[in-house]
Amino acid sequence: MHRAPALAAALLALSACRVERTPDEYLNPRDAAQVERRETENEIAARVGAFSEALGRGAQADAVAALLPASDTHVMGVGFNEGRPRFGPLGLAAALGDLNLPRGAVGRTPDLRVETDARESVAWFATHLELLPVVGAGGQAQRLRVSGVFTRREGEWRLAQVHLSRAETPAPTPRPDSLPRPDSQQPNPASGAAPPAGE
Repeated sequence: MHRAPALAAALLALSACRVERTPDEYLNPRDAAQVERRETENEIAARVGAFSEALGRGAQADAVAALLPASDTHVMGVGFNEGRPRFGPLGLAAALGDLNLPRGAVGRTPDLRVETDARESVAWFATHLELLPVVGAGGQAQRLRVSGVFTRREGEWRLAQVHLSRAETPAPTPRPDSLPRPDSQQPNPASGAAPPAGE
């Protein structure tokens, strides 16, 4: 009954931390817990990669299937559905539809992070998801933030919660020729000098 608040807390905490993969040379192949953790991380990373690739093709049904959401998966987002959550595979499909993503694009997850806690049967991920239209496909490049929590149910990792939002794009740097040029006739306000006569 208290799983939803715990999942929400895990998702919020994830945005404030940076998780680094343990190098393979530090893993003990005889330690079953370490091997299982790495296998789970690889499985979830592969699912997120398949989600990204399917979105790039414009195949939303395949993207939803890649994450394997449960019927009660909590789908949250910023800037759509008036902030109200949706649920399950249909809720995830509706959220993706609201984003108006380009078709015929290349999907990338350049900073994907995955972490697992096998003892609690919980895993989570966070990434920027970039959709870059291929030449001739039209549409604008899109950059999203995607994070989610998986739980293991009957031996299978299922998406329990996902958050989607558009990544903030920094304001473009102005061209040098569009910047105001210093005017030799304009006094420096800090100097206390009076403006030239006639102004």
